[in-house]
Amino acid sequence: MKYSFYIDKETNHKYDSFIDVKLDHPICIYDDEYIKIKIIDCLYLNNLYNVSGLLQNNIINLLITPYTYVEPTLIDILNDIYDTSQPVITYNTSTTLTYDTDNDIQFITGTNYKVHYKDDQILDGVDEFQNVFYGITPIELKFKEFDNYIIIEKLDENDTNYLRQVSYGIKKIIVHTEEVTKRLVIQGSHDNITYTNIPIMTTDSELITFPNDNSQNYILEKLRIDLVNRINYKYYKFSINSSLDQNSVDSQGYRLNMLKLYSWPEIPYTTGVELTKNIVIPDGFYKATNYISKINELLSSYNITFALDSISNKISITKNFVDNIKYPYTDANGGISLNLDTANIRHNIGIISNTNILEPNIPLIADTNIDLINFKKIILTTNLDFQNKTHNEFIGGNTEETGIGNILFWINNDYAPYTCIKYVNNEDVSYRINNNQINNIRFDIYNEKRQKLPLDNMLIHFEIEKIRL
Repeated sequence: MKYSFYIDKETNHKYDSFIDVKLDHPICIYDDEYIKIKIIDCLYLNNLYNVSGLLQNNIINLLITPYTYVEPTLIDILNDIYDTSQPVITYNTSTTLTYDTDNDIQFITGTNYKVHYKDDQILDGVDEFQNVFYGITPIELKFKEFDNYIIIEKLDENDTNYLRQVSYGIKKIIVHTEEVTKRLVIQGSHDNITYTNIPIMTTDSELITFPNDNSQNYILEKLRIDLVNRINYKYYKFSINSSLDQNSVDSQGYRLNMLKLYSWPEIPYTTGVELTKNIVIPDGFYKATNYISKINELLSSYNITFALDSISNKISITKNFVDNIKYPYTDANGGISLNLDTANIRHNIGIISNTNILEPNIPLIADTNIDLINFKKIILTTNLDFQNKTHNEFIGGNTEETGIGNILFWINNDYAPYTCIKYVNNEDVSYRINNNQINNIRFDIYNEKRQKLPLDNMLIHFEIEKIRL
């Protein structure tokens, strides 16, 4: 005997993840009978979003640690080389002076720092250097463009601080009525061979301009010029660019009066209390392009950018950082980690790890390709006791994962949104069950992530058959 059932899920269970079919009369069997169940056909509208709170794949957690930057501190070259305890400042007894007359360089070597002073002519035993690190009014160190430079060499291999600010002063010692500009040039090197320009943070903040007047013997200074530098160079080189022709007699009339350097430690900030920001992606149907653009829109205030590689189809995530930080400053987005709490969202983005630290300007490349098909199958299970139990090895996707009963069918769901998904039992598959009496039949709807799905529509035609042995 066969019992046919035609069920519209919307009748009693529109917003449920199950269908409970209550029989008008129990189906009972004798000892010489058994029961089989067979799904004849099924149809539903594919209207479940691929990104949603239901799937727990719509939240990106940002763990944010504010950074409060410390004030750059003076590099004490003065006391490393000079004895400042006496009325007349002289070299420390440990300081040595040497001369490279072939290359016209004088060396002043202290404990932690070594000064290289380049002049147009260095004579052995003749100290040409003047104490610009003290910077009193009489100091007049020759500092012409091309002819002169100063290199500060760090001797302490454990010194991880890096140059961050510079102050300097130029003294005009002649009567000269032409407007003259002087611009400090700063470079860094690891080997004293190849030098890299260290950018000035604010354009022309290093520029000294002497007006076109008759004044002489006065000093113009630029204090605490901010640099764009976070590299611990061993050598720092200082030279000058001038508006004067280097062969001009007047170029001799401008001298370096003062040079002071300020450094930041390797970690130039203190950390605040870590905060968690939940970035919620609105529920919807997404493809790769609008998924990336929506996330970028949500993360714009945190200076984080998602990008998709068109070749590998992998996402890269970059914390964009522009080093324009001037003391005092607190960076509200100082340290950021990306927290992806569920397997579903990690699967979508293609990242395996739960917590991912974002380093400034270093892209975090996903482990695998982007995949926004959050369930490729729809699975219909039942509470009936199969004689031959079905076996599954599904991986859970979020906290809603559960065990799965006996499976009646699974069908492909990777179709365009709002298309009708149809299943027809062309193979005439049926399942023998051990139940001796059936009062109701429970169907549960799952995806392959072991999560129940509240499909709001489904039409099912199934059949119960009693068979005599």
